[in-house]
Amino acid sequence: MRHDLRWKSALIFLLVLVFVLLLGPLGKNLFKAEPVRLGLDLQGGIELLLTPDYRLGENVLAKVSNELLSKLTAANIPSPKIAYLGTLDNGRYDGLNITFNSAADIQRAINIGAFPARYKFDFFGEIKNLNLETKTVGNRLELTILQDAKDFPEDALERSLAVIENRINEAAGQMAEADVRIDTNNRINVQLPGIQSLREAQDVIMATGRMTFRIDGKIVLDGADMKEIGVNYQATEGYVIHFAFKGQGARALAKVTRENVNKNMGVYLDETELMNPVIEEPLKDGSGIIKLGNASKEQVEKYALLMKSGALPVSLKVEQSTQVAPTLGEEIIRQSIFSCIIGIILVIVFMLIFYGVPGLMADFALIAYGVFVLGVMALFRGVLTLPGIAGFILSLGMAVDANIIIFERIKDELRNGKRVRAAVEGGFHRAFGTILDSNLTTIISAAVLFFFGTGPVKGFAVTLIIGVAISMFTAIFVTRVFLEWRIDQDPDKYAKYFGAKEVVQP
Repeated sequence: MRHDLRWKSALIFLLVLVFVLLLGPLGKNLFKAEPVRLGLDLQGGIELLLTPDYRLGENVLAKVSNELLSKLTAANIPSPKIAYLGTLDNGRYDGLNITFNSAADIQRAINIGAFPARYKFDFFGEIKNLNLETKTVGNRLELTILQDAKDFPEDALERSLAVIENRINEAAGQMAEADVRIDTNNRINVQLPGIQSLREAQDVIMATGRMTFRIDGKIVLDGADMKEIGVNYQATEGYVIHFAFKGQGARALAKVTRENVNKNMGVYLDETELMNPVIEEPLKDGSGIIKLGNASKEQVEKYALLMKSGALPVSLKVEQSTQVAPTLGEEIIRQSIFSCIIGIILVIVFMLIFYGVPGLMADFALIAYGVFVLGVMALFRGVLTLPGIAGFILSLGMAVDANIIIFERIKDELRNGKRVRAAVEGGFHRAFGTILDSNLTTIISAAVLFFFGTGPVKGFAVTLIIGVAISMFTAIFVTRVFLEWRIDQDPDKYAKYFGAKEVVQP
């Protein structure tokens, strides 16, 4: 056997071995899960509807409550009992539950304008435009308070969607197959395959809250202005969080830290305090570190990831969570897999009947192709959906098509009087341009589907791109190695498989 065929064969064998191991127990141990995951349509998951959360936290509601009591006292209305309205959710309440001495006191409070529909509120220098809605039940008044949506950027939902997509991609890999989009009711719809509980879904999204920096309860910086968050190791401090602000945020950070040296600046996700570090010195360049004492690397990385995920322009809440069963029944899945197997068998038989030994070599290359595709998907933590299976089968057909083009070119070379070895080399050379052009156009089309499509469509596009790229490799490289390895000892013997009755001497 030629030297080049030895190392090429060894390379193919090594690749097949690595991917087979990756698809087996080694992959399960490495990924702590199935190497190739199934999509929402095949295994189910959870679907979340996220909406902007305009409710207020306890600290803001407490200050609103104090201002309200001052108004009532000035109007000689007996002080009512005030409690929070609704249950604590995401660090926030729906508003205030106010119990007066009588219904007449409620009417007096309304008459003096204590509950305007719109209310401009100064919270430690941060102006909040509040929308108030009242509901009277006997001597009790339910006051729903929401911050006006106009206080937030117009594209807050779109920016939040981008942050959530990034969080999912970082947590589950670029081929996570999660479907994240904004629906017609201006809600963010998130579909997460394989996730079985709301808590697990929130862990994947890594918290969808708004991050703020506060001093003495006052918001002094917004996490949306951050451009960089990471974890570093320092010999004297251990693991620390490195952060940097951009633009106006960097200038604000310099001013705040200059004016508040030796004070604590709390880092909040919604109304939950994550950390409360001390400002040791002014941060003039818009960047600094957060020291967490003897915290482990895992703890510091968790806080850093939460800070990354919290850089949202608006807080979000889970309006609805739905456990999604597989949209395809087990019988349909079984039929689809059976159809896939039948298709592969028919392709193998077709190549064997029409091309004999060369066709058998192409079939071996197709088997290697299947291992390569699934192995690459496992390597990049791919998710397999039914459209993805369709993309796999389509790329398999294209791989066979490439082999047929090559074999027909070899036949042409033999008809032109070349010997078998020269015909094989010429056939692969002449077929390369045609195969490259056809596959590139397919990849371009699939790339358009990937960038402009959603979940299942992206799954089809990703699988098709991977499949087409690998099909080129197997058709041009693997099939050629197998074919040359087989005919190397007695080339003229295999001329008949390409339709040559006799070998014409040059």
